[in-house]
Amino acid sequence: MRELALELGQIGGEGLGPFGSNPGDGLTGITSIVSSVIGIMTIAAGIWFLFQFIIGGFNWINAGGDKAKLQTSKDRLTNAFVGLIVVVAGWAILALAGTFFNVDFTISNPGSLLQQLSPNR
Repeated sequence: MRELALELGQIGGEGLGPFGSNPGDGLTGITSIVSSVIGIMTIAAGIWFLFQFIIGGFNWINAGGDKAKLQTSKDRLTNAFVGLIVVVAGWAILALAGTFFNVDFTISNPGSLLQQLSPNR
């Protein structure tokens, strides 16, 4: 039975799901998934920055001279900017590492993000 399985090449099945059955497909699949996750997290961080920036500005306008509310609003705006800088710096470091290791960790084509995530590729 084992000889038959070896002849048919069925040991290991069809590969590891989205990673494929060829030896080089595993790394390509993993980098594709990492790239998709990084893209989604970057988009989520941008939306979160806008949300925090709008809320901080709204709270600043509505502080009404209350120094505690004003300080809270300033802290929210500062934290939003620092978070955005951290996300951009992290993306830049991944892009640099991808260039160094010749692996595309960042999404070169943002339109392909949903295609990478869909199971019917």
